[in-house]
Amino acid sequence: MPMPEPFRFTHRSHQADQIPWRHWGSAVFQEAEEAETPILLHLTALWPRACQEMDEVTFSDKRVIEALSEKIIPVRVDADRRPHIQDRYIAGGWPTVAVLTPGGDIFWSGTYTPPTDLLRVIDGVLEAWRDRRELLREEIGRRHKAMEAARSRRPAMGIVRREAADDVLTGAQEQFDARNGGFGAAPKFIHAEAIELFVTQADRLPNPDWTAIAERTLDGMRAGEIEDPVEAGFFHYALEADWTAPQTEKLLQINARVLDAFAFAAAREGREDRRATAERIVGWVEGTLRRPDGLWSGSQAADPKYYAASEDARAGMDRPPVDETAYTHSCAMWIAALADAGRRLERPDWVARASEALDTLLDTMAAPDDSLVHYDIPGGEPPAGLLLDLVHAARAAAAVGEAAQREDALDHARRLVSTMHRTLWHDGGGFVDFPPATRPIGALRYQDRPFEENALAARLLLRLVRVTGQRGYRAMAERILAVLSPLAGRYAVEGATFAMAVEEFFELRGR
Repeated sequence: MPMPEPFRFTHRSHQADQIPWRHWGSAVFQEAEEAETPILLHLTALWPRACQEMDEVTFSDKRVIEALSEKIIPVRVDADRRPHIQDRYIAGGWPTVAVLTPGGDIFWSGTYTPPTDLLRVIDGVLEAWRDRRELLREEIGRRHKAMEAARSRRPAMGIVRREAADDVLTGAQEQFDARNGGFGAAPKFIHAEAIELFVTQADRLPNPDWTAIAERTLDGMRAGEIEDPVEAGFFHYALEADWTAPQTEKLLQINARVLDAFAFAAAREGREDRRATAERIVGWVEGTLRRPDGLWSGSQAADPKYYAASEDARAGMDRPPVDETAYTHSCAMWIAALADAGRRLERPDWVARASEALDTLLDTMAAPDDSLVHYDIPGGEPPAGLLLDLVHAARAAAAVGEAAQREDALDHARRLVSTMHRTLWHDGGGFVDFPPATRPIGALRYQDRPFEENALAARLLLRLVRVTGQRGYRAMAERILAVLSPLAGRYAVEGATFAMAVEEFFELRGR
């Protein structure tokens, strides 16, 4: 039997490794059931500063170490490596701390929790579990029945209407920050897909307001502090509405989205400053995240002191560490962005780099039955067949196929779509997020049809129709969009990918 993957902790001084952490799996739930003891679940990642502080402060506190060693069963989950677990338990950010029943239901959850507060939570949950266990189980049973009943009902199936996309566009326009650019107030997140939405909508139906939204957002990002002025690369998000006070982790997937936005705008507007920003992003990714095998690491950790320093001061400091793991979805996002940017900005070197990396990615991450693993490290046990990975890899293959005129890359895209349909297609339309398990545990017993990944899948299918001429993919996209349409109004700016898919669907229908 292979050894389990070692747990990953902050690179700073800590005592969190003194806690007898368990890995997520059937064994730990069986242990909890037999001991009739709740579980403390910790969702963490290497790059957020708050996760580092959780290890350095809370989980290094002697009282917490003792409580997690003697009172409750501690389970540590790497959110980057187990995104399907993360999606079911995350409580608004990283880290997430949750106390679960032995069956995996949530008693309590929160984000960063100081030592004294966490001890209070543990003691309160244990007291309730000891004194009111049967009442809690009855309540959990009622909750399960309600969830099962809701999931057994076939969701409302609409038809694809432009009005659903209009609802997204209107909601996003209402969220636009006219003063600073971007959408919403503080904290300010990057919504690159919305920029593409407003640019393309302004092309279809000239509207100076839509053009201004896209331009003001791109200009606001460049004027703020969301881009590292010394080493380049974009940070995760900003704490202030004017794009200042950034959270200083740099993620490959965020920079892929930003490259998409600036390259798309540069090609449409012909502005050299947009092109220059795209070139800086590519330079940072290639200089900092590129691995010897030609793929890319997933992230560079936050370090507020380092990024607040001048170029000269940084020269004498340790650079923030890079997570050397290559993740299928984020590498695929970068490949697609690089191929599309190279095609739009006439950079054949970018297209060639993306083309080469696609082959490496598909070879490195190959799994049985034409599927893909989520990441690849020696001795690792990565999940395989996640929708997140398959849809982004197929999108990368389609982008390379179009940009490099590679028919074999388009064949890869078609093959991955076939795998998605065979393993993840839901009878009611759309894709679930991971293959059904033979013995599902905890919240993994419930499968979801994630809105964003399904919207992205619809755009991918419509792209394949345009590039390959195979119109059968349009029917599949239509079923996805019909499932998503009744839900779209609640997403506003977060529904930009869906809105673009709807417009592309009607463009194809008119041909």
